[in-house]
Amino acid sequence: MKKRLWVVGFPVFLVVAITALLVIPNPAGSWILDEAKRRGYLAYTPDEATTLAYTRCTACHQAEKILQYCSRCGPPFAVVTHTMKKYVDMANLNTKQVEQFTDAELVAITQVWNGLVGNWEGDWRLKDIKRLLGDDQAMIRLVETAVEDRPIEMALKGKSAPGSYKEIQSYGATEK
Repeated sequence: MKKRLWVVGFPVFLVVAITALLVIPNPAGSWILDEAKRRGYLAYTPDEATTLAYTRCTACHQAEKILQYCSRCGPPFAVVTHTMKKYVDMANLNTKQVEQFTDAELVAITQVWNGLVGNWEGDWRLKDIKRLLGDDQAMIRLVETAVEDRPIEMALKGKSAPGSYKEIQSYGATEK
């Protein structure tokens, strides 16, 4: 009888403990949920992604620099955020300790800047964007995803960040 109680009771206890840890607000539960989002197991909400974009990007750049970025300044944000991985590695060589981006963070950040500042993927050939992304599969999947299927970008579509440069935008990379 005790063995059966143990076999049934222990898994029930684990489920209840894990549920309580994640549902009841506490630092450990928050850390677990944040880490799950960073690793891509859970999706960022548009508000969380916007906070993430401002927090992570303004660690190295002023927000005004990001908001004034336009299609004439360089490649689409998908390529820019991909390049930030290399920039962080170089910054860390000079003892500036910046935490490296995860793929899930970069996908969320790219969608935020596309939504708030502009998505200029349509100004570039998909083949050229992929070449610049190299083997970054997360960013390639994002570029290949239709804008309508990008939840963060669609939630922010029509909104703009205060101070951002605006011009007529096209959406989605072309297949040339």
